[in-house]
Amino acid sequence: VRAKTNIETEKNGRERIVVSELPYLVNKAELVKKIADLAREKIIDGITGVRDESDQTGMRITIDIRRDASASVVLNNLFKETQMQANFGMNMVAIVNGAPHFLTLKQMLEYYLHHQEDVITRRTKFELKKAEARAHILAGLRIALDHIDEIIKIIRGSQNSDIAKAQLIQNFGLDDRQ
Repeated sequence: VRAKTNIETEKNGRERIVVSELPYLVNKAELVKKIADLAREKIIDGITGVRDESDQTGMRITIDIRRDASASVVLNNLFKETQMQANFGMNMVAIVNGAPHFLTLKQMLEYYLHHQEDVITRRTKFELKKAEARAHILAGLRIALDHIDEIIKIIRGSQNSDIAKAQLIQNFGLDDRQ
């Protein structure tokens, strides 16, 4: 993983390297100190100054380059000698069809996308089933509202709720849930 850098040329012809993002888990203050130490000890030749110009708008580290030095060469040396370029390992083991497997990045992404499709499909089917059940109940309520007087007459005229239920099912085509 590399830092995001930009090479700017000033009006007087000098170049500067501007770092706008750092790799994961790299401490900015320690990086600035390390670059200054490398320049002071002449391990990386061509650096005249390092400044941390970060503020609330974002991160910005500027590295001034000597006139006779190449900014791209200095940048490559910075990647080599500092944490502006970092490697980290990843454990790419996943359970596929009930067994653990080592996967490539492409395979990992494919299995993840397949999993997301499965999750969305299941969720949509569940929500559809729930909506259809609600629509079935509402259809029964609609029938009840259309024949409200007859339904009240059947319920009041019945001896118990089981008899009323049986007559409503028979007369209006309702089912048990409705």
